[in-house]
Amino acid sequence: MKFAKVTITLLCIIALFVACTKSDKNNGSDNNTGNGNNNPTPQPTKKELLTNAVWQVTGATITTKQNGKDTTADVYGQMDDCEKDNRITFMSDGTYTVDEHTNKCTGEPQSITFTWALLENDTKLALVDSNPDTLNVNELTTKRLVISITKPNPPNEPVTARQTLTNVK
Repeated sequence: MKFAKVTITLLCIIALFVACTKSDKNNGSDNNTGNGNNNPTPQPTKKELLTNAVWQVTGATITTKQNGKDTTADVYGQMDDCEKDNRITFMSDGTYTVDEHTNKCTGEPQSITFTWALLENDTKLALVDSNPDTLNVNELTTKRLVISITKPNPPNEPVTARQTLTNVK
């Protein structure tokens, strides 16, 4: 599946998780008052944020050094339209599915399933597929997931790949 290969390749070069969560606003009330008791509204876990969404890539970049300066290239703009509408769903059983959605790339299966796990206090996302890797979670909210990974690139200049995904559920 072309999108899966591109996504996995990007994710393999993306430093992905330093997760943070937006405050959950419950009917406009404060988390500690206004709900008739003094119990704070529980915040969703990182796993709940990840699994209670359907994710779609809305941005992708690669950053490296050229002539001593950081240079960032837009990878998302180079993706085919049939890759941009793909949907990624993380299930609570530790599997995730990449679905081609409505604009299916020619010759690709409609969907493919792999495994995943949150690691290191939910700051890392391990994706186990044909090219397994562990990504940094830079941001994880109900609406947005930003992942990245940094890897060496000959001649030992680091390359950072970063993807932004939006919850389209």
